[in-house]
Amino acid sequence: MPSQSRKHRGYRTERVIESYLSQWWENASVGRGMGKDIYNVPFDAEIKARSSFSPLAWIKQVSKRAAASNELPFVVCRMNGQGEDAAEYLAFMRFGDLINLLLMAGYGEIQKDSVELEPERCAQCGSWKIKDVPCRTCANANL
Repeated sequence: MPSQSRKHRGYRTERVIESYLSQWWENASVGRGMGKDIYNVPFDAEIKARSSFSPLAWIKQVSKRAAASNELPFVVCRMNGQGEDAAEYLAFMRFGDLINLLLMAGYGEIQKDSVELEPERCAQCGSWKIKDVPCRTCANANL
């Protein structure tokens, strides 16, 4: 069970990230309870301020939650010794989601007709894929 100071550090980290994200999404707000950690943003970010490091568990947590909302899942992690500059926090996501973001941002080649394709979440694993195209994440898992 985390100590009260660790809990308050976690709450403060959520507020620091909320403030940082408000530069681009002015209605960003801290969530409480079983839902998203930050509301009114077009993604699902799991916020962690922990001394332990459990990235796989955290990715599974946010990916499962984001699959229901069809949002991009990632984790923002404030490690011990980091101050309150959210731009310096660690962020991580599934590699397949990162590659999709890089391709959409213009890194690498995307087929010209793929701009018209519709992205969707895989019903089985929650990864992003192209509608009516088999999920590469699931296919690679079966190798």
